[in-house]
Amino acid sequence: MDSAYTLLKRAVEVEPNRAEAHFWLAEVAGTEAAHRWAVGAFFLAKRSKREFLRAVQLDPANPLYLEGLGRYLVRAPGIVGGDRDSARALALNLMKLDPMRGTSLLVEVLWRSKVPADRARADSVIEAFAEHPSGGREGQIRLAMFLSRTGKAERALPIAQQLVTDDSAEAVGRWLLGGTLVSLRRDPRAATRHLRWALDHPPPVTTDGREYWPPALWWYLGQAYAQLGRADSARAAYAAALKLEPSFRPAKAAMDSLTLR
Repeated sequence: MDSAYTLLKRAVEVEPNRAEAHFWLAEVAGTEAAHRWAVGAFFLAKRSKREFLRAVQLDPANPLYLEGLGRYLVRAPGIVGGDRDSARALALNLMKLDPMRGTSLLVEVLWRSKVPADRARADSVIEAFAEHPSGGREGQIRLAMFLSRTGKAERALPIAQQLVTDDSAEAVGRWLLGGTLVSLRRDPRAATRHLRWALDHPPPVTTDGREYWPPALWWYLGQAYAQLGRADSARAAYAAALKLEPSFRPAKAAMDSLTLR
């Protein structure tokens, strides 16, 4: 990540009007800020917002750049420019350009709100989108991911099971089902099977054009092995997650937990 940050800073210096370079510099700076403390994190976060804004200024109709700025606004603290009201307005505008991205951003804004009615509305918004014909399979995937992430894995399970039933050769559905079973501490053998199947197949191309398996997938596999009592296999899975992202906190905590046993 340090090397990526250095290279991207050079890129925006050489091509100051290239929106893509500003966007990826914002992404890297934001990721690094989340894993640092105090002054270093403050300046990286401010740089991240500045680069997101520049990317949007250069290409204001690009849904990816608008979503990136919106995610920053909703997740960052106010001291470094976070602004949930602005994020909500941006989400509503983004829905006109890209309903999937706009809805996902709006749901995150609502879920992070301190107003109970907003948090309750987050569920209904994502459910309505998933049930609409335009949502399709991607809508169901996002609904299941949202439910799992917000402590409702029991509701996510039947959606994940149906995704695998509909297309057993689709890796994201397998990952989602395996991860949901891990969260519920249910049938770790089946969870291991689904997660390993996903890892043994090519990763999906994400909506921003990248193709990779994130460290969370290895972490889920490590958790499944841990539930089976296979400590050595769990350590290997956590190590794979940390190789991809050395600062991935869930894997570090899980590895430390195994070491203390």
